[in-house]
Amino acid sequence: MTRSSHPVLSNARLNRATLARQLLLETSSLEPVAAIEQIGGVQAQEPASPYLGLWTRLRSFEAATLDEAFRTRAIVKATLMRGTLHAVSLNDYLRLLPAILPMLRRLNARASRGAPTRSAIDLLAKAAIEFSAEPRTNVELREHLEALAGDDLGTGFPWWWVRRHSPFVHVPGPIPWSFGRRPALIAAEAWTGSRTFVPEAMALEHLVVRYLGAFGPATLADLTAWSGLGVASVRPAIAALDEVGKLRRYSDERGRELIDVVDGPLPDGDVDAPPRFLPMWDSLVLGHADRTRVLSDDHRAIVIGRNGDTLPSFLVDGRVAGLWWAEADGNATRIVLEPFGTLPQSARRALEQEGERLAAFVAPHEPGVYRRYRRSRARRPAG
Repeated sequence: MTRSSHPVLSNARLNRATLARQLLLETSSLEPVAAIEQIGGVQAQEPASPYLGLWTRLRSFEAATLDEAFRTRAIVKATLMRGTLHAVSLNDYLRLLPAILPMLRRLNARASRGAPTRSAIDLLAKAAIEFSAEPRTNVELREHLEALAGDDLGTGFPWWWVRRHSPFVHVPGPIPWSFGRRPALIAAEAWTGSRTFVPEAMALEHLVVRYLGAFGPATLADLTAWSGLGVASVRPAIAALDEVGKLRRYSDERGRELIDVVDGPLPDGDVDAPPRFLPMWDSLVLGHADRTRVLSDDHRAIVIGRNGDTLPSFLVDGRVAGLWWAEADGNATRIVLEPFGTLPQSARRALEQEGERLAAFVAPHEPGVYRRYRRSRARRPAG
């Protein structure tokens, strides 16, 4: 490994830098749209996760404010980084999708040797976009495309191929956390209206800056792990940003080069980091190839399942120190902790106080919303 000659940042300082950018050192007064932009979007496979992710980061956050942002289209839920569901601002969606969409189409192309031809997918995608000018369910889209394809497709499941080929947005509904588990989708161009997507090269530069502002300083491997893009895709954007002086360089303790935006905060490694609760699939845990700045290798297999499920966890001194879940206790809701080891008394007291706030936030919503956070989903740590 070639060692870099740039200033060295300790793992402790990288931890605090990431926490600061993720709004986890101090809770923020930002509005949901600005907060979601600051933290690089939030994963949204689990409907509750964006709400819980903002609750832990923002002062006086109310779920209704995020509901309203989804309804007014200021925040969009769609397939983006790594081919997974994310909630991002509309502005970021218009600036990120053109960088991500080629990757999604390559995933399609590699998925099966029996894939339809590109021209066949193009025709079906055009039909799907026209059909989904108003919200449609997956079942409606699948049946519509199967009827159009007939026996000409060769390989079945036309909606499976189309949904990653062209952009669709999840439509919020009038239920807790805005989205159910049987989503309605609409063509992105119908949802964004007159707003236009930026060119791909500009989108790649925006993706690099947005990532580093939310997770930096970071290696090139970290950036590609978060985005799902290949190194070759992002190198031109990094070069373009370098040329105009928008990036700086560091090294980590292992001598690997770190890239960063010029104005990214770099707190000292001993700055106080209060205990925090994280929802399922929180990007703090998933934002790097090397996650040891926030999650030890020993605990990684406990928090992140083989299928990619990332369980709700909590931080102590800026690092993942255990799992949590919500459970009904008669007519009340309580937060149960499953620490990986013995917690300092001060940390446990702080977590219990935060847990009471979290229980109060979760409790008004139907039990099905937080059932996934129960102990049955967690694996006990060894020992």
